[in-house]
Amino acid sequence: MKGTFDLIVADLLRSEGGFAHRSRKADPGGATMFGITQGTLSAWRGRAVSVEEVKALSQAEAINIYQRQYWEAVQGDELPRRLDYALFDFAVNSGPARAVKTLQMILGVGVDGVPGVQTLTAIRQRSAEELVHEVSVQRLAFMKRLRNWSYNKNGWSRRVREVQKRSLELTRSEEVSVKPLRVFDGVVADGAAKARGEELSLLSAWLTPEGLSKAGVLASGVAGMLAGSGPLQWAFAFVLVIAASVGGFLMVQKERRA
Repeated sequence: MKGTFDLIVADLLRSEGGFAHRSRKADPGGATMFGITQGTLSAWRGRAVSVEEVKALSQAEAINIYQRQYWEAVQGDELPRRLDYALFDFAVNSGPARAVKTLQMILGVGVDGVPGVQTLTAIRQRSAEELVHEVSVQRLAFMKRLRNWSYNKNGWSRRVREVQKRSLELTRSEEVSVKPLRVFDGVVADGAAKARGEELSLLSAWLTPEGLSKAGVLASGVAGMLAGSGPLQWAFAFVLVIAASVGGFLMVQKERRA
């Protein structure tokens, strides 16, 4: 809904904090300023940027990036109040495609990461409060599957709770005070690390429905090799194992990119 972005941008910047350059294990995004990673800033400016350029990023440019690359990517102005904030913050932390796909799975519509007509229509048929709750639950479940969960679990859990609470407060813009923006002092907020799909563990990827299916095929192939009594059976089982292994590898890569 129009106007929400202006209401919540201060909350977002407060969650993301100032400059950070944590270890790759804790935050695979690397150097960040106001939550904008070096990679995101490079893509935005159309060239590679240095860590120093990330550190010098202005708050005004960061807000512009958030509006253009994240708010507009999830169709924030078209979403109902409450859900817009919850989905936007999810997008900032884990990528717009991941946020939208999660919502689409909840809605039971085609999952493509693009909030088109079908998705927006399905949203209007559901309670915004209910969707905020379900998105928050699924967002936290996704975070728990990430390899860097142990480094960030306290901050991430608190962030999801606070965003859910704040989302439910956003009923009418006139009822919610606009928090004044300030230039942040460089203190990094706990939980500002990115929760990206690239950090999805192998086990978590294999435990998806697609992964379990691939694992079943692989097990069948191995069983066939062990039980085979002739060259033809061995050859067939071997091909089955190779096909399942390749399919499993591609599935893991797809899940991490999603």
